[in-house]
Amino acid sequence: GPTGGVTSETPLAFLHRMITTTSLEAKPLKFAHSRLSSLLRTLQVPNLDDFNALCDVADFASLVATYSEGLPRFAIIMEPTIAGGPNPGIQLACLDSSLAIAPLFKRFGSVVITSGTLSPLDLYPKLLQFEPCILESFNMSTFRPCIHPLVITRGSDQLPVSTKFQDRGDMGVVRNYGTMMVELCRTIPDGIVAFFTSYSYMESIISEWDGMGIMRQLTKTKLVFIETKDVVETTLALENFRRACDSGRGAVFLSVARGKVSEGINFD
Repeated sequence: GPTGGVTSETPLAFLHRMITTTSLEAKPLKFAHSRLSSLLRTLQVPNLDDFNALCDVADFASLVATYSEGLPRFAIIMEPTIAGGPNPGIQLACLDSSLAIAPLFKRFGSVVITSGTLSPLDLYPKLLQFEPCILESFNMSTFRPCIHPLVITRGSDQLPVSTKFQDRGDMGVVRNYGTMMVELCRTIPDGIVAFFTSYSYMESIISEWDGMGIMRQLTKTKLVFIETKDVVETTLALENFRRACDSGRGAVFLSVARGKVSEGINFD
């Protein structure tokens, strides 16, 4: 289908289906997170990282059971495969940003929110459910025009390329994006930053590129740096990326849209 087999439902519908098929009760699920945390502390587990997967399941159960009533504040998204892999995936997507920021407003008497992309300003107090004391917009102090924006729809072999979910696992698309990156690295001096739709998709593409020999071709012209979920690793990679660009060696930074590198980094 057009959604690639991806389905979405409300926590209430998901909870009802789970209760009818497993005979579980909703009330105990609300306390899954707190009870598991208490159990791990009581047992004095030395390495909590070994239980991360179990903690994720407990967090998921608690959130679904807690926010199942009223207007949907979460959506449960189920995917038949993740980034073209063999395993299905399930995500709990928050639809109400006020839930995330509410503890911050509760803890602090004064909160300053700044951003270079929030527009229109009047919308965000409504979304976050607060009354601003001061609401101010400033003009940009610097402006860098795009030199040559392009939307590429076909690869060098004239096959269509797209990041649509249903096309991500297509080896022709993967190969064309890799070939395009190699050609750009050969002609563009200094630095290139490439953004992927998610960490998992970036990891799967890099793995496929490595098998195709594309990563080896990239390293012939530029150093390759990869953003990770670790802040320290990414910061170090970014520093080395800048050093490689300044020295004339050149580098390519593979990163994630809406990740650490895409927000707040000045590549000038």
